Amino acid sequence: MIGLMWYLMGMATTAALWGYVYLKRSYQLGLMANLGLLGAFGLGWICIGWSWASFAEGEPQSGAMGMLCFGLPTLILAAVTWRKLIQPAIK
Repeated sequence: MIGLMWYLMGMATTAALWGYVYLKRSYQLGLMANLGLLGAFGLGWICIGWSWASFAEGEPQSGAMGMLCFGLPTLILAAVTWRKLIQPAIK
């Protein structure tokens, strides 16, 4: 089960890198936008790893807390980065 997690996380990392390259080509990304995207990716990676491993080990409460403590800040950081740093550069 953990081997599948690492495989899927590797695929997600590759997809995230492709998405970043697309964003970099399509929009002008400044330093803060790059840091926001990197932070959102890092938190999302930790969220998936923590939660999947917790559920696989039979600790669903820890997995749920991992999703809450790491997943929610991931979504907030990604949304704020998009709305405040990337989207205004489109106009």
